[in-house]
Amino acid sequence: MMRTIRKYMKIILIIVIAAFGVSIFYGLGQYRSSQKTKYYIAEINGVGISYNQWQATFQNTISRYDNKTISSMDQSTINSLKNNILQQMINSELLFQQAKKEKVKISKNDIDSEIDKIKENFSSPEEFDNALKANNIALNQLQDDIKKQLMINYVLGEAKNKITITDDELLEYFNKNKDSFFEPEKVHALHIIVNTEEEANNILNKLKEGIIDFSELAKQKSIDASALNGGDLGFFTRGQMVKEFEDAAFSLKPGEISNVVKTEFGYHIIKLVEKKEAHNPTFEEAKENINNILKNQKEIEATQNLVSNLTANANIIIKYDFKSENQSSSSSPEETQTSNSTTTDSPREYSN
Repeated sequence: MMRTIRKYMKIILIIVIAAFGVSIFYGLGQYRSSQKTKYYIAEINGVGISYNQWQATFQNTISRYDNKTISSMDQSTINSLKNNILQQMINSELLFQQAKKEKVKISKNDIDSEIDKIKENFSSPEEFDNALKANNIALNQLQDDIKKQLMINYVLGEAKNKITITDDELLEYFNKNKDSFFEPEKVHALHIIVNTEEEANNILNKLKEGIIDFSELAKQKSIDASALNGGDLGFFTRGQMVKEFEDAAFSLKPGEISNVVKTEFGYHIIKLVEKKEAHNPTFEEAKENINNILKNQKEIEATQNLVSNLTANANIIIKYDFKSENQSSSSSPEETQTSNSTTTDSPREYSN
């Protein structure tokens, strides 16, 4: 049961964050707790972020990490992550307040459209409903947070729309970074991998006789994850595969099938789909790629500048520094707030 809940939590978070690509939804997972608390760990222009809201966001954030990643984090790293999450929540609130100041309107159709996109990632309406229930999320609460995020996205979009990129900037970037655009020789290959040489030879004979399609046979016989895609490995360059596999793949011509190739992973049969020779792109060939790079850089810069300007003109009070937990026993900010005033765990308050 817990595994199912964790899966649903990850699905909701990944879908929502992927859909918007900006701030973390504070409150997602627990939303507005039924246990009202007057303790805020931060206030932005008089609007508080409660410990419960932060805790819900933190729990949902770490649910996206696997256990190995989480266990590799030391306490200092975790506490830095805690502070970063609080800062993202503050930034989100600043942007939301700006959206309200600009009287940004979001239509019901826009919200419904985003809900429909989320539903597409579930096999049935029932599975979607179960995911909401597992995370204690009411549909109207999800709609409310989506509306807020769309309002934030509108404000960010306004800042990004002011970006301009000139041909001179594109050419300057190309001249300074020519080496980075070099495209080494690469091949697109399919493969079938099995555990024994005997089975590999049997498969190779079937392929030579034309009895069955390579991709279909890969789906049936191959023992690695690429079997789901008919053994398709996509394009790869030298140095990305083990030497025996690489030597065989790069020696083939498009359409050719290799003999059985033994590696530390098993016995492979390789089919070459396409080969691309090493290439130095011209400016015109690289222009679109450069434009995308500069656009991404300028969008990040525009977002940072917007948040910086909003921060400079805001009254922000941060009442708890999670890094203080590095020197003290682990306790929640609420526990810290209600503890004896002489303790070293008292919240640190500072404002912009």
